[in-house]
Amino acid sequence: MHRRAFLAALLLLPACGAAQPVRQDPPAPASPAERQRQYDQFWSRQREKEANDRFWNGPREARRALTRDQFERWDYQRYRRQGWRSYPY
Repeated sequence: MHRRAFLAALLLLPACGAAQPVRQDPPAPASPAERQRQYDQFWSRQREKEANDRFWNGPREARRALTRDQFERWDYQRYRRQGWRSYPY
C-alpha cells in the first residue's frame, strides 16, 4: 500500500513541476531615481556599519595609538600585578 502511494507521488511530481513557468522574464531596469535611492541606502548602511565598528573597536584603536614608553609603563604595571619580574632582569 505504501509502495503504491510512493509510486503515485513520483508520477505526480513531474506534473506539478510543469505547471510552473519554466523561464521568468528579467526584472525591468530601475529608473535613475530608483538607482540613486538604492545607492544612497547602500552608503547609509555602510556609514552605520562603520559607526558600529568605531563604537566597539574605539578603545582598542586608542590603545594602539600609545607611544612606546606608555606601552612599557603599561606592561611594567601589568607584570607587577602578575608577580612577574620586569625587563631587564
